[in-house]
Amino acid sequence: MISARRGFHTTVALCARTKYTKPKPKPKHRPTVRKPTQSTHHLNNLSVTEPIPPTAANIQVPDDHPLWQFFADKKYMRKFDELDSTSRSWTIPELRRKSFDDLHSLWYTCLKERNILARENHLLKNDIGSNQDVYETISEKVRTTMWRIRHVLSERDWAFKIAQQNFESEKDSFLQEFEKEFLETPAAADEEAFEMVARFQNGFFGISEYIDENKVDRAFVDGMKFVATLKLRKFSERDEAIRTFLEESDNQIQDAGEAFVLFTSENTVTATSEACGVIRELRQKGSTVSRYEEIETVTEYVKQLAAAQIEKASSA
Repeated sequence: MISARRGFHTTVALCARTKYTKPKPKPKHRPTVRKPTQSTHHLNNLSVTEPIPPTAANIQVPDDHPLWQFFADKKYMRKFDELDSTSRSWTIPELRRKSFDDLHSLWYTCLKERNILARENHLLKNDIGSNQDVYETISEKVRTTMWRIRHVLSERDWAFKIAQQNFESEKDSFLQEFEKEFLETPAAADEEAFEMVARFQNGFFGISEYIDENKVDRAFVDGMKFVATLKLRKFSERDEAIRTFLEESDNQIQDAGEAFVLFTSENTVTATSEACGVIRELRQKGSTVSRYEEIETVTEYVKQLAAAQIEKASSA
């Protein structure tokens, strides 16, 4: 007699199985397969390969790794006879003859050497257990050079600050002397006079004769106004219209837009007179530049003029 209960129980269990509960079949054999580090769960002979201990022999370090900067010629540690123990520190008179770039390079060379010596001294004291002070002695020589570099740079900084203070106190008198010398130059020497102006504006205000190479700041705007006024005073003695325009302007150009028109015009009487006519038209239209917007406005003028010059050169 067949037990209905048992058969019913087996049928229910079979029907309840899904693709997730059915055992997976063993995969087919593949001849070209990479040998795994551990045998698959389908085999009974499970085994684990022997681990590879990390050592210096199996670690590859690229030659341009930044940590090589803490090693001398990629050596673990230099011997005492390989160290330069006979050299001395740089003296202050020697460092005073060096440029800023040379001092900058020498500072970082000394800093790199001190880092190497500090690492080697640490190995000497902790790994080897020696009481030798060879690395510390050389490091102190390098440190002496570094503080002397700072001393020389401090001297130059103070000299620059004092020169700036003296320059600010004598700035007005220097401008007056240059203006007097420029206006007294005869008309036959206009070319030499305006070459002198180009050197003056570059040295005093930092204005290059190539307009697109300038950085527009407060010094640029002030220098542009000074040169524009200087040009009007130079040619006012030769042209009645320029003299009248200068008198209408209270003998000085204050607007940055007007100064830009005069500054970028040719250094001739005709070109200056035409620039005065353009400025009169701007005044009639009420076109002025606020002092608070001078730098931004002149920057746009410079960009537009540079673009126009490039377009003109390409078309030519």
